Amino acid sequence: MNRVYLVASANMAAKVEEVNSAAAAAGLKAEAFKPCVNGAEAAAQVKAGQTAALMETICADFLKQDFAADVVVVEGAQGMSEVVAQKFNESLATALDAKIFSDNEDADLFCSCRLLKCGKCLAEDLAKEPAERKTSQAMFRAGLLLKASKAVKRIVLPEGSEPRTVQAACLAVARNIAVPVLVGNKAEIEATAKSVGVTLPANIEIIEPSEALAEKYVPTLVELRKAKGMTEELARAALKDNVMLATMMLKMGEVDGLVSGAIHSTADTLRPALQIIKTAPGVKSVSSVFFMCMPGQTYIYGDCAINLNPTAEELAGIAMQCDDTAKAFGLPSRVAMLSYSTINSGKGPDADLVKAATAIVKEARPEMLVDGPLQYDAATTPSVGSLKAPNSAVAGKATVFVFPDLSAGNIGYKAVQRSAHGTIAIGPMLQGLAKPVNDLSRGALVEDIVYTIALTAVQAQ
Repeated sequence: MNRVYLVASANMAAKVEEVNSAAAAAGLKAEAFKPCVNGAEAAAQVKAGQTAALMETICADFLKQDFAADVVVVEGAQGMSEVVAQKFNESLATALDAKIFSDNEDADLFCSCRLLKCGKCLAEDLAKEPAERKTSQAMFRAGLLLKASKAVKRIVLPEGSEPRTVQAACLAVARNIAVPVLVGNKAEIEATAKSVGVTLPANIEIIEPSEALAEKYVPTLVELRKAKGMTEELARAALKDNVMLATMMLKMGEVDGLVSGAIHSTADTLRPALQIIKTAPGVKSVSSVFFMCMPGQTYIYGDCAINLNPTAEELAGIAMQCDDTAKAFGLPSRVAMLSYSTINSGKGPDADLVKAATAIVKEARPEMLVDGPLQYDAATTPSVGSLKAPNSAVAGKATVFVFPDLSAGNIGYKAVQRSAHGTIAIGPMLQGLAKPVNDLSRGALVEDIVYTIALTAVQAQ
């Protein structure tokens, strides 16, 4: 695991050399990283409030370096005013989870915080075991796009002429994260593209619904749903819906994933998937997660979109699916089963349900880091966790949060999304289906759709 130090000093060269020397003295190999930005342009972005996009660009370049060294020395701000440089350096330190090695003796920060002010403090820090590095919002988003680009997948978008969807499809091509397949009338899609000021790339695919196209899926749909009374006539009627048509394309292996929901409800997106794609082998139910990207760290919240009142067995299944998702996306997994009670502090059927679910998970996956019931503060705050659950491997340092029911989950993620400054919620991402299908909020922004396409592409890998 790399240690990252951001050099923020007027005497940059000397400070960099000091870090290199200290690393060598500790028997560690160091490498340098210079952010891939022009100083004047970066300063302009910071002043314009575009710091998040700037940090994501830098994190993408950082990830592509694939450092093998123990220590990475990052060069701080160049060619900026003192105020802008400080903002840039602080944002970059958060994005890279770096400690700042500075000669700013006037800063009201102690060495136990993120600011190192002398060679002695640096040497002491290098002598310690490296801490688990946090995945910041910028790092998670950059990493997500990088993972998607490793094997560009065909993602079908049944709302093909919807303006945000068209824009997102163009961005997905530009960022090389997927081959978007738009389902809809070609003339309408082209008119939409023109109206929102984008040019459709040559490798965006457009599939126009027609009776002839639908007809090839009729036999399979009848076979899949014959136990539910499906006939050829009913199948032809069902396939007039673009979501059902796209779902059949996914079932037949013609595309790798599906994203819908900009103008359809969750039920409209999920129903065909449950009927046609069905759950993965060994999975009893579908659930969802949101990636809660706070400026300095990314967490997983589940289930905030699908299961209304899960049983203990269903709640245990959600927890194990969330654990799988965290590991698949390179995030640490310490799972907190949330409740109004911590361990045995509260009584009642709701707390008992969470306790039972936790027991099921521990029996099914003894190696999994999971504990509950835990109150949110006991799960997240070390001082509270050590007080209320002193023997827990999760309390105070949870990274994955499983809510006891849909009301708690939906309220919880929206409260954090809207109230915690700078937080972005990516999702919901559906878990448990045999092939990736993901739902959008009808209020989704273009960027939200882009990242959901990327999530789906990664799942398809």
